Amino acid sequence: MSIEQILAKLPEKSAEQRQKFRTNAARALETGNAARKAEAQALVTALDALEAAEEQAFSDRLAAMSRAEKVIAAFRAHPPTKTEAKAIQALLDHPGSTSSELSVAFGGRGQIWHRWFGDLCKKRQDYLWPAAYVEKRDGYFYSGILADLDSDGNRFTMKPDVAEAFAALGIKPRSA
Repeated sequence: MSIEQILAKLPEKSAEQRQKFRTNAARALETGNAARKAEAQALVTALDALEAAEEQAFSDRLAAMSRAEKVIAAFRAHPPTKTEAKAIQALLDHPGSTSSELSVAFGGRGQIWHRWFGDLCKKRQDYLWPAAYVEKRDGYFYSGILADLDSDGNRFTMKPDVAEAFAALGIKPRSA
């Protein structure tokens, strides 16, 4: 297959296939003859351009979405694990609860709910929106992407538009 044919088919290739192309191109850039190096460089350049265009298209698509639509897209692309679903359900079932109370509802102790919920938010941040940086914590508040924290900083409630998005995905408070 010629380099032109390979380049033409790049948009159809999976991430794994593209990575294999990159690996082979890197090897060719190190050890190949002049013609092989030129083809390898053309492949790397085409992969970079394609991935940049796809990232821009993804960004543009997300920019046009409401927050609820972003949540739906994030959880359709990356469905929650059983444990993540338990963390979401705990908050939906117990709004206005502390992290410790939510940990008990989640089936654990201490701040374990907060860790799981923050991690599930962080994992989908590319689809959602950035977490706020909190100087007092010297870090990002990932749980705050999907949940509101009251003014005392102790009680969590799912953001209303996020709760609507979860309802559209079939994840609703058990009391509803």
